[in-house]
Amino acid sequence: MRIASVFRWALLVSSLSGILLQLFLIGDVRAALNVFSYYTVQTNLFVAIVIALEIALNSRRVGDHEILRILTGGVTLWIIVTASVYHFLLSSFYRPSGLALLANVLLHYVTPLLMMIYWLFFEKRVRYRSFYPLIWAFYPLLYALVSIVRGTITGFYPYWFLNPGAPYPSGIGSIWNLLLFILVVSAIFVAFGYLFIFIKGLVKGKFKSGRAVIGG
Repeated sequence: MRIASVFRWALLVSSLSGILLQLFLIGDVRAALNVFSYYTVQTNLFVAIVIALEIALNSRRVGDHEILRILTGGVTLWIIVTASVYHFLLSSFYRPSGLALLANVLLHYVTPLLMMIYWLFFEKRVRYRSFYPLIWAFYPLLYALVSIVRGTITGFYPYWFLNPGAPYPSGIGSIWNLLLFILVVSAIFVAFGYLFIFIKGLVKGKFKSGRAVIGG
């Protein structure tokens, strides 16, 4: 079996296992539905969907599609942000144990790392266009806006930095702090998108001959 195929299946198992474990640990249906409000769970679900598409197309030897390339690059960026935001902003507030710790490691560390490696070294050859990072920034912005509107209505905010109505550490303090946070994070997403494309170009150039053997 090719290494790329191993990575695809490992990603599928890792992302789905983390989500299913998280759902298993929730005691009631309503709380389980709230799990899908979290950016972490959504991005891991996106990983599973995109990788399932990659597996299906590869098994049928179907030609490459630009939309899938856009999605794969976007999902890689989103899941790496998942790991980064959790590690630097949220990990001090959440210290799980047992199965919860396993789910946490899968969702925030294992899947993001595997996705990054897969995207850099084993994704099909593709030319990433300059407008892709602008497209990739759309989902995180939409996620933030929907979460804020929902929180205003229901009082439930999936993350403290999306709550303008409470001071730190329960919230971000004010609507102005929230707007500034969204602007800064949006700019970071776009900047990291271009950085990802740059790194991808370097890796593609360095390992071009090797990818013909190990990729696919």
